Amino acid sequence: MNNYFPGSFRLLSSLVLGVALLPAIANAQVTAKSTTYITEASLHCDELNVTVETYCEANERLDGACFLQKVKLRQSGTDKFSEKLYLYEDYLKDRSLITQLACVKGKGGKGKEDKSRNKIVLSSTNLGNCKSCEWDDYFSETGVFLGSSREKFGATNFKPRALPGNLLQRHGFVLDDNGRFTEIEKVSVKRIQREGK
Repeated sequence: MNNYFPGSFRLLSSLVLGVALLPAIANAQVTAKSTTYITEASLHCDELNVTVETYCEANERLDGACFLQKVKLRQSGTDKFSEKLYLYEDYLKDRSLITQLACVKGKGGKGKEDKSRNKIVLSSTNLGNCKSCEWDDYFSETGVFLGSSREKFGATNFKPRALPGNLLQRHGFVLDDNGRFTEIEKVSVKRIQREGK
Protein backbone atom coordinates (compact mmCIF):
# COMPACT_ATOMS: atom_id res chain seq x y z
CA MET A 1 0.00 0.00 0.00
CA ASN A 2 2.87 2.35 0.75
CA ASN A 3 4.24 1.77 -2.76
CA TYR A 4 0.89 2.78 -4.27
CA PHE A 5 0.40 5.97 -2.23
CA PRO A 6 3.31 8.02 -3.65
CA GLY A 7 2.10 7.45 -7.23
CA SER A 8 -1.45 8.37 -6.28
CA PHE A 9 -0.15 11.44 -4.50
CA ARG A 10 1.78 12.50 -7.61
CA LEU A 11 -1.32 11.96 -9.76
CA LEU A 12 -3.50 13.90 -7.32
CA SER A 13 -0.92 16.73 -7.15
CA SER A 14 -0.81 16.94 -10.95
CA LEU A 15 -4.61 17.11 -11.16
CA VAL A 16 -4.81 19.83 -8.50
CA LEU A 17 -2.06 21.83 -10.22
CA GLY A 18 -3.75 21.41 -13.62
CA VAL A 19 -7.13 22.57 -12.27
CA ALA A 20 -5.45 25.52 -10.54
CA LEU A 21 -3.76 26.58 -13.81
CA LEU A 22 -6.93 26.35 -15.96
CA PRO A 23 -8.05 29.97 -15.31
CA ALA A 24 -4.54 31.27 -16.07
CA ILE A 25 -4.37 29.29 -19.33
CA ALA A 26 -7.86 30.45 -20.36
CA ASN A 27 -6.94 34.06 -19.56
CA ALA A 28 -3.72 33.78 -21.60
CA GLN A 29 -5.69 32.46 -24.58
CA VAL A 30 -8.22 35.31 -24.35
CA THR A 31 -5.36 37.83 -24.14
CA ALA A 32 -3.62 36.28 -27.17
CA LYS A 33 -6.85 36.29 -29.17
CA SER A 34 -7.66 39.90 -28.30
CA THR A 35 -4.37 41.26 -29.68
CA THR A 36 -5.16 40.38 -33.31
CA TYR A 37 -8.49 40.23 -35.08
CA ILE A 38 -9.99 39.90 -38.55
CA THR A 39 -12.78 41.95 -40.09
CA GLU A 40 -14.61 40.88 -43.22
CA ALA A 41 -16.48 42.78 -45.93
CA SER A 42 -18.43 40.92 -48.62
CA LEU A 43 -20.15 41.94 -51.83
CA HIS A 44 -22.23 39.96 -54.32
CA CYS A 45 -22.10 41.32 -57.88
CA ASP A 46 -24.02 39.24 -60.44
CA GLU A 47 -22.12 35.93 -60.62
CA LEU A 48 -19.14 37.15 -58.59
CA ASN A 49 -18.75 37.00 -54.81
CA VAL A 50 -16.00 39.23 -53.43
CA THR A 51 -14.69 39.12 -49.87
CA VAL A 52 -11.98 41.27 -48.28
CA GLU A 53 -10.52 40.00 -45.01
CA THR A 54 -8.54 42.58 -43.04
CA TYR A 55 -6.04 41.40 -40.43
CA CYS A 56 -5.44 43.91 -37.65
CA GLU A 57 -3.68 44.22 -34.32
CA ALA A 58 -5.58 45.89 -31.51
CA ASN A 59 -4.15 49.13 -30.15
CA GLU A 60 -5.30 52.22 -28.28
CA ARG A 61 -6.73 53.80 -31.43
CA LEU A 62 -10.18 52.82 -32.61
CA ASP A 63 -9.14 51.57 -36.04
CA GLY A 64 -6.32 49.29 -34.89
CA ALA A 65 -3.13 48.69 -36.82
CA CYS A 66 -4.14 46.76 -39.91
CA PHE A 67 -1.28 45.11 -41.72
CA LEU A 68 -2.65 42.64 -44.26
CA GLN A 69 -5.68 42.10 -46.45
CA LYS A 70 -6.81 39.09 -48.41
CA VAL A 71 -9.09 39.45 -51.44
CA LYS A 72 -11.18 36.42 -52.40
CA LEU A 73 -13.10 36.31 -55.69
CA ARG A 74 -15.42 33.38 -56.38
CA GLN A 75 -17.60 32.92 -59.44
CA SER A 76 -21.01 31.44 -58.57
CA GLY A 77 -21.91 28.11 -60.12
CA THR A 78 -18.34 27.37 -61.20
CA ASP A 79 -15.14 26.16 -59.62
CA LYS A 80 -13.39 29.43 -60.52
CA PHE A 81 -11.85 30.91 -57.40
CA SER A 82 -8.96 33.29 -56.92
CA GLU A 83 -7.38 34.64 -53.79
CA LYS A 84 -4.76 37.34 -53.49
CA LEU A 85 -2.93 38.81 -50.53
CA TYR A 86 -2.92 42.59 -50.52
CA LEU A 87 0.07 43.46 -48.36
CA TYR A 88 2.62 46.10 -47.57
CA GLU A 89 6.24 46.24 -48.66
CA ASP A 90 6.92 48.41 -45.64
CA TYR A 91 4.07 49.11 -43.24
CA LEU A 92 5.61 52.31 -41.87
CA LYS A 93 6.16 53.82 -45.33
CA ASP A 94 3.06 52.69 -47.22
CA ARG A 95 -0.03 51.63 -45.33
CA SER A 96 -2.15 50.65 -48.31
CA LEU A 97 -5.65 49.47 -47.46
CA ILE A 98 -8.72 48.57 -49.46
CA THR A 99 -11.46 50.81 -48.07
CA GLN A 100 -14.43 50.02 -50.32
CA LEU A 101 -15.82 47.34 -52.63
CA ALA A 102 -18.23 48.39 -55.37
CA CYS A 103 -20.32 46.57 -57.94
CA VAL A 104 -20.62 48.95 -60.90
CA LYS A 105 -22.73 48.82 -64.02
CA GLY A 106 -21.16 47.09 -66.98
CA LYS A 107 -22.12 45.56 -70.30
CA GLY A 108 -20.92 42.73 -72.50
CA GLY A 109 -18.42 42.94 -75.33
CA LYS A 110 -19.13 42.93 -79.05
CA GLY A 111 -22.50 41.43 -79.84
CA LYS A 112 -23.40 41.36 -76.16
CA GLU A 113 -24.38 45.01 -75.64
CA ASP A 114 -27.74 44.11 -74.09
CA LYS A 115 -26.33 41.65 -71.57
CA SER A 116 -25.44 43.03 -68.14
CA ARG A 117 -21.88 42.25 -67.10
CA ASN A 118 -21.34 44.24 -63.96
CA LYS A 119 -17.77 44.83 -62.79
CA ILE A 120 -15.91 45.18 -59.51
CA VAL A 121 -13.97 48.24 -58.32
CA LEU A 122 -11.85 48.07 -55.17
CA SER A 123 -11.05 51.54 -53.81
CA SER A 124 -7.85 51.87 -51.78
CA THR A 125 -5.77 54.43 -49.92
CA ASN A 126 -2.41 54.67 -48.19
CA LEU A 127 -4.03 56.99 -45.60
CA GLY A 128 -2.14 59.99 -46.97
CA ASN A 129 -3.44 63.34 -48.16
CA CYS A 130 -2.37 63.60 -51.80
CA LYS A 131 -3.67 63.05 -55.33
CA SER A 132 -1.97 59.66 -55.70
CA CYS A 133 -2.88 58.52 -52.16
CA GLU A 134 -6.20 57.06 -53.34
CA TRP A 135 -6.76 54.77 -56.30
CA ASP A 136 -9.03 52.11 -57.77
CA ASP A 137 -8.29 48.54 -58.85
CA TYR A 138 -10.55 47.25 -61.64
CA PHE A 139 -11.83 43.68 -62.08
CA SER A 140 -13.91 42.04 -64.80
CA GLU A 141 -17.21 40.26 -64.20
CA THR A 142 -15.24 37.00 -63.85
CA GLY A 143 -12.77 38.40 -61.30
CA VAL A 144 -9.85 39.03 -63.67
CA PHE A 145 -7.65 41.97 -62.60
CA LEU A 146 -7.74 44.57 -65.40
CA GLY A 147 -5.61 47.39 -64.04
CA SER A 148 -5.23 50.12 -61.46
CA SER A 149 -5.52 53.89 -61.49
CA ARG A 150 -2.55 54.10 -59.11
CA GLU A 151 0.11 56.31 -60.66
CA LYS A 152 3.14 54.87 -58.93
CA PHE A 153 3.93 51.40 -57.68
CA GLY A 154 3.22 50.99 -54.01
CA ALA A 155 3.03 48.10 -51.63
CA THR A 156 0.18 46.18 -53.17
CA ASN A 157 0.88 43.11 -55.20
CA PHE A 158 -1.74 43.83 -57.85
CA LYS A 159 0.67 44.51 -60.69
CA PRO A 160 0.14 48.12 -61.79
CA ARG A 161 -0.38 48.73 -65.48
CA ALA A 162 -0.35 51.93 -67.47
CA LEU A 163 -4.04 52.37 -68.18
CA PRO A 164 -4.96 53.46 -71.69
CA GLY A 165 -7.54 56.22 -71.76
CA ASN A 166 -10.21 53.86 -73.07
CA LEU A 167 -9.60 50.94 -70.67
CA LEU A 168 -12.88 51.33 -68.81
CA GLN A 169 -14.98 51.64 -71.97
CA ARG A 170 -13.08 48.83 -73.68
CA HIS A 171 -13.85 46.45 -70.80
CA GLY A 172 -17.51 47.44 -70.65
CA PHE A 173 -17.62 49.77 -67.63
CA VAL A 174 -20.66 52.03 -68.03
CA LEU A 175 -19.87 55.66 -67.15
CA ASP A 176 -22.27 58.58 -66.80
CA ASP A 177 -21.88 61.96 -68.53
CA ASN A 178 -19.44 63.06 -65.83
CA GLY A 179 -17.22 60.00 -66.32
CA ARG A 180 -18.35 58.37 -63.06
CA PHE A 181 -19.35 54.77 -62.43
CA THR A 182 -22.97 53.81 -61.96
CA GLU A 183 -22.78 52.04 -58.61
CA ILE A 184 -25.17 49.17 -58.07
CA GLU A 185 -23.96 48.40 -54.57
CA LYS A 186 -21.00 49.37 -52.42
CA VAL A 187 -19.64 48.09 -49.12
CA SER A 188 -17.15 49.82 -46.83
CA VAL A 189 -14.26 47.83 -45.37
CA LYS A 190 -14.28 48.36 -41.61
CA ARG A 191 -11.14 48.16 -39.50
CA ILE A 192 -12.77 48.53 -36.09
CA GLN A 193 -12.83 45.32 -34.07
CA ARG A 194 -16.24 45.80 -32.45
CA GLU A 195 -18.89 48.46 -32.78
CA GLY A 196 -18.75 50.91 -29.89
CA LYS A 197 -15.25 49.93 -28.78
